[in-house]
Amino acid sequence: MIKKLNYIVCLLAMGLTGLTACKDDDDSVDYTKYYDWRDQNIALSNAFFADIDKLGDAAYFTDSISSLSEPYNGYNVNDGSIYRIGTLYRVLQKANEDSLRRINRWYTPYATSTLSVRYTLYNPDSVWARFKEYDVLTDQSRRTDTELMNKIFGIGYQKGMPGYELKADTLESSQVKPYDGFTCSNVIKGWQDCLQHMHIGDSWLIMIPWYLAYGQAGSGSNIDPYTNLYFRLQLVDITYLGDNIEEK
Repeated sequence: MIKKLNYIVCLLAMGLTGLTACKDDDDSVDYTKYYDWRDQNIALSNAFFADIDKLGDAAYFTDSISSLSEPYNGYNVNDGSIYRIGTLYRVLQKANEDSLRRINRWYTPYATSTLSVRYTLYNPDSVWARFKEYDVLTDQSRRTDTELMNKIFGIGYQKGMPGYELKADTLESSQVKPYDGFTCSNVIKGWQDCLQHMHIGDSWLIMIPWYLAYGQAGSGSNIDPYTNLYFRLQLVDITYLGDNIEEK
């Protein structure tokens, strides 16, 4: 796959519209040239799903959110094409349940809810390069090495700290993007599935398989077809709970 030297610049320019739901496939595009990339992304998500099944909380991505969404391009979870339909996550920060209960806000969003979030989008090419460099795909012990994985994703690391050089090329913490006033059902499926399980104040590291992100079509020149996406996602507020729903 051709790496995009301007990837980060494009993502910064992408703005809020870049997170909206997938567009239809472009019949003029030859998607077969992306099949190796597709298979690599499927193998990677399969490995992390298998870790969860085998190791539970000892896995790096410790759980997943199942999705009822159908995969793109006719893939069938039962024939081995895709291991499972869902988004993987690791909790980085938990909401304060006591505080939210005191103000009657201990609830999760609905599809019709209006939300405010903060997110960091990782460069998937760089994440993949780090995973290959440190044998993350082939060596399960590397995937369960929390310190190594945290370094790759920059969790808890700042510039100048030992191990920072292992950090994937990402949007830095100073470039965390706000996304406010959107309806949950209008963003990519992986976000929808996760956000409806989050409480205000939750912060997750999530890995969205390509079929719950931008699918076979990708997203213009910014995200290639069949690309898994990696985010840090924080639910800041639920500004409107949803139509015909009473706040608890």
